[in-house]
Amino acid sequence: MQDVGVLGCKLSKAISFSQDEELYIATSDTKIKMEEDYIPFVDKVLNDISFIPSRILDLGCGPGYIARRICEVLPNSSVFGADKSPVMINHAEKVVRDIFKKQVAFITHKAYKEAFAMLRNEGYLSNYRLKYIVADSSNLPFEDCLFDLIILKGTFKCLEDKQNSLKEIYRVLSPGGEVFIYEFRKDIAEDEFNFLTKDMKLQKANSLRRKLNCSLDIGEYEKYLKDAGLKDNCEIIADGLDLRIRIFKRGQDKYEHYGRF
Repeated sequence: MQDVGVLGCKLSKAISFSQDEELYIATSDTKIKMEEDYIPFVDKVLNDISFIPSRILDLGCGPGYIARRICEVLPNSSVFGADKSPVMINHAEKVVRDIFKKQVAFITHKAYKEAFAMLRNEGYLSNYRLKYIVADSSNLPFEDCLFDLIILKGTFKCLEDKQNSLKEIYRVLSPGGEVFIYEFRKDIAEDEFNFLTKDMKLQKANSLRRKLNCSLDIGEYEKYLKDAGLKDNCEIIADGLDLRIRIFKRGQDKYEHYGRF
C-alpha cells in the first residue's frame, strides 16, 4: 500500500490510491455538496471575473462537478475538465453520460431521440461543449493561448511540479484571460480563524483547521510564482479563510473576445 496525498493531506496507508479516490468521489459528488459548496463556489468565480469566458479549463477537476456546473450556468461557453487521475475522469464522464441517458428517456420524437442517443457513444464528449481529459498539469495537451479562464480549486498544493505547471497554465491562457487559484489560508491568525468559525460546529471547525494546515503559506506561493516568471502578472488576495491567487495575461479586453470560438 502507498502513502498518498489527496487534497494535499496524507491519508491512511491502509487503503490503496484508487480506494482513496473512490472514497473522495463518494463523499464529494453528492447533491448536498453540490448545493452547499460547488454551486456557491461557481457563483463566486463568476463574480470574481469581469467578462464572460468563451473557453474554460477546470484544472484538477476531480469528479467533474465544477465543470458541470459552469457548463449549466454558461450555456454558450466550452468547458474542459482536466485531471491526472483516470478514476476521476472516468467518473466525470459517467455522470455526464447518465445525464444524457435521462434526457433521451424523456424525448418522444424519433429524430431527436436518435440525435441524443448518438451522444451516448464513447466519442460523444468530443462533440459536446463539456469535455474531460486525463492530463498532467506540467505538460498540458492544449495549444497556446486557448483558455479565457482557468480555475484551480484546492489543486495547486497537490501538484507535483508546481513551477512547470504554472508555466504551462500561463502558456495556454489567452491574452486578456485570467487564472484563479483558490486555496485555504495556512497563515491565518488564530484569533481571526476563531472569529470566522465561531458559529460552526466543532467538528467542522477542526476539519477546516486541518485543511488550512495542509495548505502552503503566502511566501511559498510567492516563490513559485516568481520562479515561474509570473511575479508581475499576479496578485494574492486573502479572503476570510480562503486565499485567492489571480494570474493574468495582458492583452485585448475580453468583452471584445466573447464568442470568438
